[in-house]
Amino acid sequence: MEERIIDIVDEKLYYKKLDNGLEVYMVPNTNVKNTYATFTTKYGSMHDEFVPIGENKMISVPKGIAHFLEHKMFEMEDGIDPFTFYSKSGTDANAHTTLQNTTYEFAGPNNFLDNICYLLDYVQTLYLTDENVEKEKGIIEQELRMYMDDPIWVMYDGVRNNAFNKHPIKYPIGGTIKSVYQITKKDLKKCYNTFYHPSNMFLVITGNFDPEITINVIEKNQNSKKFKEVPQIKIKDYKESDKVAKTYEEIEKNVETNKFAYGIKINLGKIINMSEKKRNYYLSIIFESLFGMTSEFYEKMIEKNYILSPIEIDKVYTNTHLFVTLLSETLFPKELFAEIDNLLKNIDISLDDLEMHKKVLISSEIKLYDNIIALNDSIVNNVIKYGRYDANTINLVRTMNLDEARRIIKRLDLSNRTLFVVKPLTNQ
Repeated sequence: MEERIIDIVDEKLYYKKLDNGLEVYMVPNTNVKNTYATFTTKYGSMHDEFVPIGENKMISVPKGIAHFLEHKMFEMEDGIDPFTFYSKSGTDANAHTTLQNTTYEFAGPNNFLDNICYLLDYVQTLYLTDENVEKEKGIIEQELRMYMDDPIWVMYDGVRNNAFNKHPIKYPIGGTIKSVYQITKKDLKKCYNTFYHPSNMFLVITGNFDPEITINVIEKNQNSKKFKEVPQIKIKDYKESDKVAKTYEEIEKNVETNKFAYGIKINLGKIINMSEKKRNYYLSIIFESLFGMTSEFYEKMIEKNYILSPIEIDKVYTNTHLFVTLLSETLFPKELFAEIDNLLKNIDISLDDLEMHKKVLISSEIKLYDNIIALNDSIVNNVIKYGRYDANTINLVRTMNLDEARRIIKRLDLSNRTLFVVKPLTNQ
């Protein structure tokens, strides 16, 4: 097992890749009582065109199938679901599907070794019948209808759909009601067999546990199971244009004030050559300096009463593009959009701004090690984005400089944008 020292916070990260390909990341913390574990497959809603394991032709599966599989993992042949198992020891369990991954988790102070084995066992067991697949469709339909009634959810999905032309990132994570009813047991098995292999998955454990004992238990569990060797998964490569699919949309929902999303689609291939992580930190700092609560723009918009709440900055990456979404509330959407358009025509960053935001990043990174859930989430996000967790983040941030930041800014094309407004109902 590899041991990495994180000097700046005097912590240890333990890492091991098992014979079956499963990667395990562990950061013990004896100052807390709880332990938090996540088991993640690099399979999310955007992976809907791929070559199934054992086949040689690209297939397309219905939208929302990754989310559907997440639901089915909690149904066991013996009738005892994971929630019931974990509740007996006062342990919380959950799961979630994103655009890029599906994660299963538990958190609690008791029965850790039993809990980690059960997590591996239930996620590595698929129980499907024609009956339970059909039953799940009605359950998911109700969930999707709930999201369709949520104006914020509709806005997130709507602006992303309008930004992208071909890439499946444009579609809702849960799919549509129509696509959910197209899902078959055969589809689910193909996706599970392809993406739920240990070589496409990883465990992250943070909290109060012994890493040596834990890795031995995990290896024993995995060695008791047989997994076929599989080739690298082939996923469709989408040729996405820089232009957005639709520049403006507005809808009416039961809201009190206008909610808006201003989406900017950025071609990453035009940015200077550097590590993905460093590039992404620069991009985060640039947009935070432009629209964050300490920015001149934010103060100006508050004074003009153009925004009614802080601007949330959401970022989604594909292999070729970054999609940045600015979200807030406004009484004057047209005037606000014109202000943002004007700001983006000629942007810059000062040395003071850069250094301040570098300090914020470093401080946030240090604080991660006091929060086992936030640290676990950070490790998961890093493995999904960059293929591994690099414990050298703080030193990386320290090397960032104004010349590089400004060179990135010069290469940014911020002209491809789409707007989405949720307005109050006309007759409410």
